[in-house]
Amino acid sequence: MTILARFSLGRILLHLLCMLQNRRVRFHVAGIVREIAPVAGASALLARTRARLIDRVMLYLTRPIKHCTQATTTDPRSLAAILDRGDVLLSEGNTRVATLGKRITRSSWSHVSMYVGPLEDGPDPRCIVEADIAAGVRATRLSELNALQVRVLRPTSLNVTDRCRLAEWVVSRIGSKYDLAHLLRLSLPMRLRSSPYAMANGTTRFICCSLLAQAFA
Repeated sequence: MTILARFSLGRILLHLLCMLQNRRVRFHVAGIVREIAPVAGASALLARTRARLIDRVMLYLTRPIKHCTQATTTDPRSLAAILDRGDVLLSEGNTRVATLGKRITRSSWSHVSMYVGPLEDGPDPRCIVEADIAAGVRATRLSELNALQVRVLRPTSLNVTDRCRLAEWVVSRIGSKYDLAHLLRLSLPMRLRSSPYAMANGTTRFICCSLLAQAFA
């Protein structure tokens, strides 16, 4: 009991035990309230620290690699002329997270997104949906496609209705958060990873490939 009383959580537990024995309920409720305040403050501090740490990690990962020169660029107008709803875009980026993605996939492609058609009026509308490490699931413009190279993949076995459903499902996930934990688990050796079925957090958090994988599932 003496050891428990040295810590806020221990003192809260002691108050609860005494309340179960019908001993001065009001007194112990007041004691619990007093103890919860600093615990809540510490929890809030830890949450803020965790958020700042995640922000710093994301800032580091999204910075371009200085020594990499952009020899080949993607022409947005050329892409716009050939794209159709439901097309999958593989891209090669020039950031640290792009390098991490290429190491994980063991390919030259670091990112995947979907063309969903114009979501607004104008000469350069938002028309691509992606899961971005900093912004989560978002819609972007072709002019914002910051990639060295892009490859277009078209699911030929799907009809127009199916392709529209694909695009609508992906658009409905705009605003979802990025699944940073999923990305970090993928960077682990294969023997240390979770099972494939435990990797994705349902339909609430995504990385770029899990967003499209669930769209086609």
